[in-house]
Amino acid sequence: MRSNPKPPPNGKPDLDPRLFRHAATIVKDEWQAVLSLVRFQWLLVLAAIVGMAAVVYLTEPLPPRTIRLATGQPDSSLDLLGRKFKSNFSQHGVGIELVNTAGALENVELLRKGKVDAAFSLGGMVQADRSKIVSLGSVEYQPLWFFYRGQTLEGANPADFFKSRTLSINIPGSGTRSMSEKILALHGIEIDGNPRVVSLSSTQSVAALRDGKIDGMFLVAGIESGTIKRLLAEPAIRVLDLNHAESYRRKMRFLEPITLPRGSLDAVQDSPPQPKQLVATTTTILTTEALHPSMQQLLLATARRIDQEGHDFFMRPGGFPARIDNDVPLSKVAERYYEKGPPLLHGYVPFWVASFFAEIGIIGFWLALIGYPLFKIVPKARIFYATICMNDLYYELRILDRKVKTACTSAEMAGLSDQLDHIEQKARQLWVPVGAHEYFYKLRLAIDVVRVDFDQRLKGLKTLRPSQEHLITVP
Repeated sequence: MRSNPKPPPNGKPDLDPRLFRHAATIVKDEWQAVLSLVRFQWLLVLAAIVGMAAVVYLTEPLPPRTIRLATGQPDSSLDLLGRKFKSNFSQHGVGIELVNTAGALENVELLRKGKVDAAFSLGGMVQADRSKIVSLGSVEYQPLWFFYRGQTLEGANPADFFKSRTLSINIPGSGTRSMSEKILALHGIEIDGNPRVVSLSSTQSVAALRDGKIDGMFLVAGIESGTIKRLLAEPAIRVLDLNHAESYRRKMRFLEPITLPRGSLDAVQDSPPQPKQLVATTTTILTTEALHPSMQQLLLATARRIDQEGHDFFMRPGGFPARIDNDVPLSKVAERYYEKGPPLLHGYVPFWVASFFAEIGIIGFWLALIGYPLFKIVPKARIFYATICMNDLYYELRILDRKVKTACTSAEMAGLSDQLDHIEQKARQLWVPVGAHEYFYKLRLAIDVVRVDFDQRLKGLKTLRPSQEHLITVP
């Protein structure tokens, strides 16, 4: 007598789903799907590969090895900043070709003409006709200095000095020229045809001021600039206190008042003896959307690193890079940088890899949005494809079954036997995805049924003599 099985402990079924084996089956099934796709749909696969190659070519996923950066006059603060960027880029295997220019305005013009990939500019320098120029943000302060000879002017109205002395406002195309013209215009001083206003380069201005050929000079530059250091080292040359700094800011929103603290240049000599008010614009990095995203990311990362090293004399709360000058729109890369910070992988993998994944992260969202429904359809499509293949075999099997029933000679049956073996062989070679197994085994069962009918028909024919085969009736 058969014994009843013991109930599982705690009333729970004793099941072993064998998850690892099931996972291995799924992986194997996916691999078979790929092989089947390549084998039978190679034209589709080839078209997909060509399409992906075209996307790779058009989107330029690999960054350039060298970029051109417009800086400023030799030994200027913009030139020194360019050297810092070049040194940092070299650590990442990327070169920078520094292009010296007259200054910020010429930089913008070179960028607009496509002769450089990126350019340093000053806040407020780019106004109309921006075309395709975009900004990566501000990377440092650029103070506006006015150096003069003569008696110390403390609390005096700068306009009185500007109107009565010979001044250098630098050369056309420079940021100093543009800034000094704006400042003098606020004080009602005309530039055109004014014999007291001369156009000299930074180097020429310093020499003329030393020799007493001019009484004062404007200069937009960081304190680390060689030109600024030489001027500050001259005992006969002084820094003018721009006590209208706040009024300048209200007229030109890209300016920020800053202070040169007492004794900050030399505490022993108490230089300067009084705090000096200055105004500062900012150095901005301009480029176009054509510049590779990884290069834009590297420019921003370099600006951040330079700021964190803390070598700048005038520090900004919150640091650099920063979005200060709103006259030029930010690039898409810069917008993401200021909203979300550096790429997630920054500092862990090469910069271009981090940038690449940051870029495809946005594309990946849309691909997922579109691809998820397709992902849900794919398994059904595979089953549909396998079902079509099995239906072809069913069709061949039905024709063969009819021929078996109408066969009248052993020679005919021999040919049909080969056909039946061929159908069975093709059925065994079919790739059957998960979900189509039931249909597959029904096909195998149908083949077995036809084979049984074939054997019975063949057995009936063998009991007859060859001369009697023509007497066989067809059902």
